[in-house]
Amino acid sequence: MSYLLTDDAKMLRESADRFFTGTDAIRQIRQWRNARDLSASARGAWDGVVELGFAGTLIPEAFGGVGLNLQASLQIAEMMGKSLAGGPFLSSAVMASTAILGGNNEALKAALLPAIASGTVVALATEENTRHKPHAIEATARRDGTGYRISGRKIAVIDGSIAGKLIVVTRDGSDYLMMMTEAGAPGIAITNTLGVDSRPLTTIAFDNVPAQDLVCAPAETLTLLDRAYDAGRLHLAAEMLGGAQECFDRAVEYLKTRVQFGKKIGEFQALQHRAAILLGELEIARSVVLKAAASPTPEFVSMAKARVGDIARKTVLEAIQFHGGIGVTDDFDLGFYLKRIRTAAELLGDSAFHAERYARIQGL
Repeated sequence: MSYLLTDDAKMLRESADRFFTGTDAIRQIRQWRNARDLSASARGAWDGVVELGFAGTLIPEAFGGVGLNLQASLQIAEMMGKSLAGGPFLSSAVMASTAILGGNNEALKAALLPAIASGTVVALATEENTRHKPHAIEATARRDGTGYRISGRKIAVIDGSIAGKLIVVTRDGSDYLMMMTEAGAPGIAITNTLGVDSRPLTTIAFDNVPAQDLVCAPAETLTLLDRAYDAGRLHLAAEMLGGAQECFDRAVEYLKTRVQFGKKIGEFQALQHRAAILLGELEIARSVVLKAAASPTPEFVSMAKARVGDIARKTVLEAIQFHGGIGVTDDFDLGFYLKRIRTAAELLGDSAFHAERYARIQGL
């Protein structure tokens, strides 16, 4: 397997790096957090993402997208992690489009995929309780004429605060259903709180909410849900990789300039060894992400999410230690990376969940 990026992926990476670096995302995060502007925080750099065509990266050209592969879209996620730029790329351009593309509702594909590529935000409503249990679906659906009525609650819905449409997984007796509904439909109540990473934490309650379009056949729902989750997990791994690499680069630069006891601290062998270990760990992280991009099977996706989550947390904590006390102050940027990396590491299954999943798949 080649770990080299394709020409398309290289060009996309360079374009994404230029764009997200120019958004000055951390300054905006501070402003939005202080003003508690959760809507602006959720949208982040989304308008520019749509304008550049990034929202349609994984959507085929026949549906108004760009039609690139996972390796290409992961470059966008990594550059978002590097700059801490926000926006519903993960939820809408990755997870929602994966779910809709994998379903068998051709009319829904024709209607929604061009809309997503043009900027419509579609969120996958999940039930993230105290632990990630992807198949523990408690929301229910009951027949109502030609459609359904949804009741229940979805917690930690990624970008649910700004979604125009929702993909909701429910149960009708023993059947699992994946269906579409409008985010503004009667009976929906959306509650937002400020998350630790200064992005909205959204809970959506459904009270007899009408829904009609099924994304796929009931027998295929859980398989398709896992596929959408895995797409999100892999992009979260790439995002954490980008954030960890940026923390490492800033730490190395600080080691070259900070003077203590009459010497640049980068001259101390103990710190050189710690930096060298981090460099090796980051290269391992990059390799597992590229491996999962080339072969996005459940075991490789879980390996990437678990491994990168552990390495990213270690990297940002080491970077903070290299900087000393200023590393954890609010005026310094590393704290923002710490909060986002820790949040991303928990989303859609933490390292323990994915290590256990990998072992189970391998029969260990």
